[in-house]
Amino acid sequence: MTTTRFLLTALALATCTLSATAFPPIEEVPAHRVRLRVTTVDGEVPAETLSLTWQMGTAAEQVTTVGDQWSDWLSSSPDLVAKELDRYPNKNNRYWQMRTLVTLRGKNPGSALGLEVESAIANHEGQKTPALIWGNTVGLMLWKDDAGGLHIDTLAGHGRRVYSDALRAAVLPPEERPKQIFFGERYIGGDTDLIAWNEGVDRLVSMGFNAMHPLPEPVVETVRKGGVAKVWGAVYNPPGYAFNFAEDRPQIFADFARKMAEGAYKAGWTREDIAFWVTSDEPGWYYPAKYEEFNADPLALAAFHGYLRAQGLSPQDLGAESWEAVRFIGRNDHDDLPGRRLFYWSNRFFPWASSRFFAEVTRAYEAEMGDGIPIMVNFNNFLGRLYQAGPVGNNRDKESPNAAMGQHDWLEFGRERGSTCIATEDWFGDAQAGQWSFYAARLRAAARFHNEQFGALVIPRTSGQRPGGMPQKILSLVGNGAKSIKFFTFGPEYNFPGNCYSEVRDVFVPLSRSMQLVARSEALLFPGVAPVPRTAILTPQSSQLWDLQEQEIAKGLLDVTNTNLVRRHMPYMTETFGLYTAFQHQAIPVDMVDELGLHDGSLAVTRLLLVTAPDLPDESREGMLRWVESGGTLLLTAGAGAHDRYNQPTSQLDAILGIRKSTLDRQVYPADPKQVATSGQLMLEGKSFELRGPRESLDVTAEANVTARFEDGQPAILESAHGQGRIVRYAFYPGTSYLLSGVSEGDGALPTGFSPAVRDHLGVVAKEAAVTMPVLVDRPMIEAPVLISERGIAVTLLNWSGDDQEEVRLTVPVDRAIGEVTSAAGTAIQVDRQTDHCIVTLDLGDVDVISLHYTNREEP
Repeated sequence: MTTTRFLLTALALATCTLSATAFPPIEEVPAHRVRLRVTTVDGEVPAETLSLTWQMGTAAEQVTTVGDQWSDWLSSSPDLVAKELDRYPNKNNRYWQMRTLVTLRGKNPGSALGLEVESAIANHEGQKTPALIWGNTVGLMLWKDDAGGLHIDTLAGHGRRVYSDALRAAVLPPEERPKQIFFGERYIGGDTDLIAWNEGVDRLVSMGFNAMHPLPEPVVETVRKGGVAKVWGAVYNPPGYAFNFAEDRPQIFADFARKMAEGAYKAGWTREDIAFWVTSDEPGWYYPAKYEEFNADPLALAAFHGYLRAQGLSPQDLGAESWEAVRFIGRNDHDDLPGRRLFYWSNRFFPWASSRFFAEVTRAYEAEMGDGIPIMVNFNNFLGRLYQAGPVGNNRDKESPNAAMGQHDWLEFGRERGSTCIATEDWFGDAQAGQWSFYAARLRAAARFHNEQFGALVIPRTSGQRPGGMPQKILSLVGNGAKSIKFFTFGPEYNFPGNCYSEVRDVFVPLSRSMQLVARSEALLFPGVAPVPRTAILTPQSSQLWDLQEQEIAKGLLDVTNTNLVRRHMPYMTETFGLYTAFQHQAIPVDMVDELGLHDGSLAVTRLLLVTAPDLPDESREGMLRWVESGGTLLLTAGAGAHDRYNQPTSQLDAILGIRKSTLDRQVYPADPKQVATSGQLMLEGKSFELRGPRESLDVTAEANVTARFEDGQPAILESAHGQGRIVRYAFYPGTSYLLSGVSEGDGALPTGFSPAVRDHLGVVAKEAAVTMPVLVDRPMIEAPVLISERGIAVTLLNWSGDDQEEVRLTVPVDRAIGEVTSAAGTAIQVDRQTDHCIVTLDLGDVDVISLHYTNREEP
């Protein structure tokens, strides 16, 4: 989150509805003052002799309260204002707000000190507000309202006058709040006023949040009274950050997990109360610094050599005489095939070893907190890159030819059970809400290896542009199977500037509506499991190591914190998202597989496989072809499978298709997706569409089956039977062409105008591949993920068309009798129950969840 929050501060502020163009200039801050009196000490009237000293901010001036009498006034000065504005958090706040603490000098005479606080702006307003402090501070806030009016009050008073009013329409009755799917939030208090904390937490609970970050012990009672029985925790990283080869690391991790849990235990929570725990945020590392560190670490080298042996490699295979000579190398350290092998496996080792590291940390958490606890790791490489060539981010070695960034491959991380709840975050606006489905498909595939969970970090401050945006984001996640979602973070903003959504008032109601939709359908969403899709996309892995190899210092790539999946990405990576989108808009669910999955049995139920990666290991390509021979349909986009894992040419696929030679420029897309090149027009099934992205030149034999040609007569699509299956080869990027045919008008509006030619063509390919679907929708642009349990079927409807849809018709195959059918949105529905299917007809807004309950369902 750290890097992203600074990159997107401007975007986040643009979504705000408050008057918040700048922090207060010193000359605009009016003279103001405050005085106090003590009303109670632990609920009793204070002794007449009780004398307490108070101070405002960093000012030297102090006043005294005696008994329950008012103190003298503490007054601001230009020097005090200047110092307060130059201190965190005020110095980082870009809203017209200034927080100042009034501090009790000395020991608090009780566990709960009741106060009355009077604050005033010179020649303007005054305000009296109660406070109840368990520590030594009560906060004072100066702010401007939407009309530019100035106000002053305690933090509690500010919350009542600003947040309570804004959140009133977002309050959900207790029965309309989720109980089983966890929605975690955090209230960040700025003082020790129990009133401010209690009311702040209560506002979040009333919106539907049901898991809270550990709070000060005096506040826990409020949380429990509000019906919240769960707590969540987080830490930036475990011991070692992303790697730890120490021989005593099991004890290190055990001590760490115990320390993490102790804070929650001390506040009155138990291990059974823990909803989930975030143990790492955006892990990643830089090369060549890691090469240098590991080459100097005998334990890291020993682990590396063991890893290489497990791949069946010898020192000679890697250009060395002995294991002692085998060291980590970078992208510019090889000039022959053995060197390419060493480079490849050097950089595959890092994400694998880090996944193993997190797996050990996860086991330590489970030993401390109990089996089944969702241990969350959050990623920010949104296309799942394990290797990103070039000096991106904060890499200290900007001029090194070996400069690169390493992160985790999501599916490999899932294979190694790096966590029990793999997650990522959004930081994009409502126009990109559908992107969460793409992320969810990959997270779900990673989690499925060990039947674990997946989750998310949702950033509400980037949402709120349209009412349906946040509900579509949340239901894209929950409808695809997410059970634990952390929100980052309410704040308030003045306590954690640059990160919070407390000032983005337009998101409050959409957020609570999301919770309400989940609560109304939770009986089926929570136990529901997504059936494994019959269509799958390969997530490229080996290819990443060979991007931009013609550049001495690679420049142009950006995956880390880049939520635009076209901008500065390689075409073959963007194509995975484009293909997904084309199927998403036809309600065709899509699975994700990795290279190992092409030959380990993962394709058992797959009928259609889509491959964009130019580099594939030999065993992966051979396993993929065996799968085709047994009846699968393989779709290859431009350049796919033309090289082995070491980027050496291979003609196995070309020979089947009748390709003598192929030429493709392996480029990176520009920073502005609108500048992605147009490479011509193509007709498919009588419909024309514009090609976007690189185009491949194919020299084919006379026997090649060319089913479509470009305008200049060159081959565009080839097909070939292979055993009982079929291979379809495109000399372009159909998914990217489809993705870029959609245009958003801004202000969070969904992109529209997607090419029906590409979408319908890919739909025909899926139909010919005998892809079966868990639900049929009578029109495009409506996604319909399905979750199935012993209680029934939950169909989430996500309308990506941008317009309300009338009389949408769903056909849901069933193998049991269907009883009650409900709409989470409260829409009137028509139900036609048949023996083997159920037809549901309804009008659809932006999102809904249709719950089809079995008549013989198991009750919770």
